[in-house]
Amino acid sequence: MASQSIPIARRAPRIALSTLFGILFLASIFLTILGALLSYSEDLARIDQAWDILRYNLVVIIILAIYLANRVWTTVFKPSRGQAAPLLHRRFVMIFSLAALIPAVLVGGFSLSLLSQNLSGLFGERVRDNMEQARQILDGYVSQEFEKLGEDVADIQLGIARSPTDFGARISFTAELWREAQTRDLDAIYILREDGFVLTRVETPEAPSLRIPELEVLKGLNPTDVAFQKRADIDYLIALSKLTEGPDTYLYIGKLLRSDNQVLSSISGIESAASQIARFNQNQTQMNRIFFFTLLDSALLILMAAIWLGLALANRIIDPLSGLVNAAERVRAGDMGARVDVTGDWGEISDLGSAFNRMTSQLESQRDELIKEHDVSEQRRQFSEAVLSGVRAGVIGLTQQGKITLTNNAAARLLEDRSSDIVGQPLSQVLQEFAPAFAKARESIAGVSEDQVTVEMGGGTRIFDLHVSAYQGARNDTGWVLTFDDMTRLVSAQRHSAWREVARRIAHEIKNPLTPIQLSAERLSRKYSKEITSDPETFNNCTATIIRQVESLEQMVDEFSAFARMPSPELAPTNLNELLENSLFAQGVSFPEISFRRKGLWPDETNVRGDTRLLSQALTNILKNAGEAVQRKMDDGVSSRFRGEVLVELFEVGERVAIRVTDNGPGWPFKDTDRLMEPYVTTRDSGTGLGLAIVKRIVEDHRGQLVLEVREGTQGAQTTIFLPRTPDNPTHIETQRSEVL
Repeated sequence: MASQSIPIARRAPRIALSTLFGILFLASIFLTILGALLSYSEDLARIDQAWDILRYNLVVIIILAIYLANRVWTTVFKPSRGQAAPLLHRRFVMIFSLAALIPAVLVGGFSLSLLSQNLSGLFGERVRDNMEQARQILDGYVSQEFEKLGEDVADIQLGIARSPTDFGARISFTAELWREAQTRDLDAIYILREDGFVLTRVETPEAPSLRIPELEVLKGLNPTDVAFQKRADIDYLIALSKLTEGPDTYLYIGKLLRSDNQVLSSISGIESAASQIARFNQNQTQMNRIFFFTLLDSALLILMAAIWLGLALANRIIDPLSGLVNAAERVRAGDMGARVDVTGDWGEISDLGSAFNRMTSQLESQRDELIKEHDVSEQRRQFSEAVLSGVRAGVIGLTQQGKITLTNNAAARLLEDRSSDIVGQPLSQVLQEFAPAFAKARESIAGVSEDQVTVEMGGGTRIFDLHVSAYQGARNDTGWVLTFDDMTRLVSAQRHSAWREVARRIAHEIKNPLTPIQLSAERLSRKYSKEITSDPETFNNCTATIIRQVESLEQMVDEFSAFARMPSPELAPTNLNELLENSLFAQGVSFPEISFRRKGLWPDETNVRGDTRLLSQALTNILKNAGEAVQRKMDDGVSSRFRGEVLVELFEVGERVAIRVTDNGPGWPFKDTDRLMEPYVTTRDSGTGLGLAIVKRIVEDHRGQLVLEVREGTQGAQTTIFLPRTPDNPTHIETQRSEVL
């Protein structure tokens, strides 16, 4: 199982350093063994060499330890980017380090303690004293034997002196020497010349072969001197002396020490041991240091081997696990093609890698299927959005519990400021007016309901037609669809149409009897006013009242007739400046206490295509309403410092010309200004409620728009007429511009 590959530029130096580490490690092992072997030598020079080798080897081990520590630090505590967390590295290194260090410390400490105690017991003062006593006993025994040999030499010399000097001619001389040998328990008696020639030989079968003494030893002898020699390997004592009877003749006698133990060998062993003990006592500090360094080098080598082995085993496990982790990270990042290499003998980890590969392969296929399904779903969604965005009616999706799931652009446009952040909210909280229709649909067996509701919006009152239905018409289905459309203008148009029909009939039914009534009242006044003598004033007042009320009714009928039979405008280039100037002048005369003035700079000529008579009627009506509102406020007794005024602005808004009339009167009677433009809606006692309705009809017939605005934070009303600008004679008005709400 492969882990994340290491770049060749970084891997080659690491391989070289690992190879060098292995070579130095083996060399350090060899030096440790060599130093230990040299320390067993009796040669002090070899012991010094062992000490130097172990010291220098410790330097090599320290270098190896530094490299290994750096390797452990970079591998365990500072993993490279993209590798798995080295927790397993740490555990392996700790386990193997403890497994190697604890036994080494225990064995080393126990060995040092035991060695120190044993060496003190083996080479202590008591042992040295006992060995010295044993050596003295054996030396005393050998000295006694040498003294006896000296006496034997003296006695034999005396015997030879009494005998003839021809040593080899007489058999009796040899026999005499045999008797001496047997009597004195000697194993050999030789008469030698200086050149080593044996003149007389007497020896027992147990006697060892004769070794001729060195010439220097013989020449150094005097007749009165006895030289003693010993052959420690066979416990054989030798005594040499010069004879006076012949020229350069010497007496050589030998005796075997017959004992169960080899006395001379024991003496040599004791002396050798004593010498070694003495030498050890002299070099005990050096030996202790050698032993300590041998243990230290061995322990460090074992510890480094354990750490290296722990890293190697951890790598064998962590490398495949790192591959798994990296592959999992790639999968988390969205790369479903990530796979791990399961080649090699990894056992259960290979099984885990195979399972991971099967999982990612399945995830990849499922993702591809999901992508295909998502593409199809996205196409359907885009199609649905295209359909919904093209529908003029508002569409709201609802869950079975009544939470809003989606809205189309038309819904946002129709609901205006109430459409913000409504997705995910309950319908009953954000659009309370729609909730009854939804509840009715849920209670319906068919799962369908229709209703018409009135909703207060920021721009006025809106009338919506609602239709609520469940998916596929099932009552308990997963969701609901609510569609709605703005019917305000349609309802308003229907009302206008109905009121025009009413006005036409009223004008027709009332106008016919008004003329006879007025004529009859005038005739009564002319014919009988002089004939009535009793209370003629009352008669005149009654007839005058009849005539006056008939005139008022005729005026009302004329307005009804004008509203019912509004003529189509005859469009022609019209100068708005002239119309406004005339209207302002007329209203200024009608309301002398009110200031009618222009605001800003008007252009010299502003033309629109319109009907001069109808536009003048509309402007006059608006200015008259403003003047009457300000006059009522002044008549109500406001502060004497109050100055009534009406401001008129003329400016451009895009491709339209706007005429805005603003007054500082009491303002509109209620916020639903759209109702004020409906027929027969008025708050004045003498009003007919047709003024603004007629103005709206005139403006709409000119493809314009009438907007009644409430001035927030101040009193007064504001009315704006928007008319399309003449295409062939565009105006360029350098005046104040305003935004249409």
